[in-house]
Amino acid sequence: MTISIMLRSKITIASILLLITIYIVAIAAPLIAPRDPYTINTGALLLPPTKEYPLGTDNLGRDVLSRIIYGARVSVFVPILVVGLIVLIGVPVGLISGYYGGKVDEVIMRITDIVMSFPGVSLAILLAYIAGRGVLSAALALALVGWTSMARVVRGVVMAEKEKDYVAAAKVIGKSDLRIMFEELLPNCYYPILVDAMMRLGTVIIALAGLSFIGVGVQPPEPDWGIIAAEGRKYIFEQPWLAIFPGILIIVTVLAYNMIGDRLRDALDPKLRRELAGVYRAKEEKEKES
Repeated sequence: MTISIMLRSKITIASILLLITIYIVAIAAPLIAPRDPYTINTGALLLPPTKEYPLGTDNLGRDVLSRIIYGARVSVFVPILVVGLIVLIGVPVGLISGYYGGKVDEVIMRITDIVMSFPGVSLAILLAYIAGRGVLSAALALALVGWTSMARVVRGVVMAEKEKDYVAAAKVIGKSDLRIMFEELLPNCYYPILVDAMMRLGTVIIALAGLSFIGVGVQPPEPDWGIIAAEGRKYIFEQPWLAIFPGILIIVTVLAYNMIGDRLRDALDPKLRRELAGVYRAKEEKEKES
């Protein structure tokens, strides 16, 4: 039912196909890219888009198309790593906080409040700078900043579920707290975790591009959409394509993740799922009548 509802939306289908295409391009970059993204060509500096260079060249004569294709590897797959780390940190913390409550919950929530009281990007910049510039430092910094909201989502679900009969039954038969949390309560958190993770991917892509843009994320000459845009900002008026093309890719990728996340949230919500199913049935009946 959930998948069928999602696939009835043309925007959702287009978003899924777009992301699949980007993944394929990123994986097959060595086979697809027309040139080496690192090769400097002093005889082809800042060329506009041509048949030979479809997206032009940068200030070092490197093919922008090839750099964007290779840059998809970092810009798409590193955010998945970041969200994975967020889940690994936030889910156990949320389970413990929601299940035990009391002083344990109070201490954990105060820690999350402290982390969330700082502007997320500013704190990520500070952590990335302390850890050392580079893509792994940026990924770790974003994960250490982003786990709090995931923990709160899981905590909310656990607090609503832990008083139900199936949890009491698990306690009666002698299950440990750890088994109750991961075997009984965690399965009820899958949908909220999935929706939050999908929505967060778009946010992380922007944050990672921002860190690369200001110089604390991916470091030159490694291609990344954020750093390609940063290198092109010096020539934004004379050679705007240097910043425009990677910027467009960042925007459409983030929108695709957000569209899928929105539709997934609607499809997993029981009330909205029934409403959407009714709307689609009415639409199909109307089309049959016409």
